[in-house]
Amino acid sequence: MASQPSVNKKDYWDDKMKIKASPKEKIELLEYEIDIFRKTCLRLQGWDNIESQFEKNILTESLAIHSRVLTDFFYGKTNREKHPNDLKAQDLLPNVNWEKERPNLTPILEEAKNKAAMQLAHLSLWRIKVKRDGKKPWIFGKIEQDLEKVIKTFYKLLNR
Repeated sequence: MASQPSVNKKDYWDDKMKIKASPKEKIELLEYEIDIFRKTCLRLQGWDNIESQFEKNILTESLAIHSRVLTDFFYGKTNREKHPNDLKAQDLLPNVNWEKERPNLTPILEEAKNKAAMQLAHLSLWRIKVKRDGKKPWIFGKIEQDLEKVIKTFYKLLNR
């Protein structure tokens, strides 16, 4: 019989200790997100040739989650007390005023981030409303274009 976790024991995922990571490790995390985002966008360019609805769903969900993660990385505000380990662009650009230098958050990216939260991250009735309101399709090319602009700006500043 499996032992039950102690009621008094702190949950692993509730640990608020700041995790130490090197700049290289942080960049590797970011590069993974960018790589998967880009590969997903590349595959989505052949949308009309994808016969499997399952594959279309997986690609759409991949676009949604990775664009959400990247948009949050580049534009999100973090409550450092509540989420001390959330990585943000400013963390990797300590000598740059990222808020001033970055491109403005576009309505497309803001919509994609909210849409991912409501349609993917939670089993929400928003999924029904979005479908009813005709907002279900994702504008893949525009999301890619807007995120690539901010990615390029970030790397330009990082490599100065």
